[in-house]
Amino acid sequence: MTTLSAPPVPGGQTTLEDLWTTPVWLGTTQPGVDHDLLRAQMLRTTHGARDIDPGDILDVGQARAAFGTLARTALQVGTDEVQLSVQIWGADHRVPLAYGHAAWTAWCYLAVDGHAPHDRSGAVCLHDPRAGCDAANVPGLPWGRAITLKAQAGLTVLAPGWLAHSVLPVSAGHTLAVLMAHTSVNAAVGEPG
Repeated sequence: MTTLSAPPVPGGQTTLEDLWTTPVWLGTTQPGVDHDLLRAQMLRTTHGARDIDPGDILDVGQARAAFGTLARTALQVGTDEVQLSVQIWGADHRVPLAYGHAAWTAWCYLAVDGHAPHDRSGAVCLHDPRAGCDAANVPGLPWGRAITLKAQAGLTVLAPGWLAHSVLPVSAGHTLAVLMAHTSVNAAVGEPG
């Protein structure tokens, strides 16, 4: 692993949003990433998804500490061991509606390569968790509308782990590198009532 100088730290504009009475941190982070190694991995994955070892491209200890601190500060969530994974997403990769079991989950777009025909390629969507939203005839205000986060390098979202999420399909010619972090233990996080 290459020694990296910069830990993932919040940069630029950050905000703690109260989405559906659920705290969600949106902002940018600048992880110290070995961009040459990351680019080589991205060139090898043009279709589907592939896991890569986070230790090959970044300082895992610094990343764990930074995301743990961010979760404690932004969401007031205690953390146990922070788990990290990095995936390269190529054409046609998608994640259907999913739920986690961690106290919190974070997604950070490390790099974006190529041009998508639309701005929703590989976007992370956070779904309205309130009771009854899945019964809305036409999703809209105030119920059932997902928040869609455009894939762009540095964009980071941190949310309670139980919040429903999905990833929209990645378009051909578009490749994304994404760092995902979560804690392995459910801490004191309130689910929607």
